[in-house]
Amino acid sequence: MLRFLRRSYAVFKAYFISDFIRSHGFIYGLMSMGLWIIMFTIPVTLFTPGGVSRDEVASRIYVGIMLFYYFSAASWDWAAELRWMIMNGRLEYYITSGAGFAPHYFGILPFTLIWLCIALVFNYVLLSIVWAPPAITIINYYAFAVGFILYTVSLIGYALLLGSSMLSTGSTGFFVEFLSFILPVATGGLFPLKQSPEILKTIALLTPFSYPAELIRYSLLGIEPVVSIENAILIGGVYGALFLILGVIVFRIQLRKALRNGFPTVSLW
Repeated sequence: MLRFLRRSYAVFKAYFISDFIRSHGFIYGLMSMGLWIIMFTIPVTLFTPGGVSRDEVASRIYVGIMLFYYFSAASWDWAAELRWMIMNGRLEYYITSGAGFAPHYFGILPFTLIWLCIALVFNYVLLSIVWAPPAITIINYYAFAVGFILYTVSLIGYALLLGSSMLSTGSTGFFVEFLSFILPVATGGLFPLKQSPEILKTIALLTPFSYPAELIRYSLLGIEPVVSIENAILIGGVYGALFLILGVIVFRIQLRKALRNGFPTVSLW
């Protein structure tokens, strides 16, 4: 256990020094983040009915940003990390040394949480300047807790499936970039399904992400889900669990194939 924690701390320290101290990625990340948020506020106004106050608009945007960045963390920090480990040989080292890559992910978890907290604080300040201070209040603690847990379960399943594609094909960064931007929109992460076009609503309800996203949005904004709270919890729980099981099965199959045939050569960005 002590060795596990030492390895995890070494990973966290390396990532922290690399991103926050030695490189300018932290500053560039905040600059691009601000640009994207300003661009995102434009389509949000199209889905906002008349008579809605500016602070309510800012609150809806802020919740959408929160769900979007959590989704992005699953894409880049959890799934795409396998690709970087394949590229620099760390994955093979972890396996051959018997250490496994669990300490690596345990080490980057606090790094991910730090980035998420910084992103949320930065966007709160930005929205306060551009629109109004977001009025975020947890209206229903039970719905928020259940929604957050179910959203995490669904994202872990998604990260496992996306990571499986890294192990089998060496998917390029463009593929991850495309998914991390399209899926939050298509699954109801950015906009309330109640005010979304019918086709987007139908597509979103076919995914496991929409139900916990609706629960989180209801608990923070009071926007009623397109399905009842009970059905959102039931369907989201069952769907999320099945999605996670599928992700685990596919990931284990692809990992066995990679161990038998070798890891793919990653090309392009």
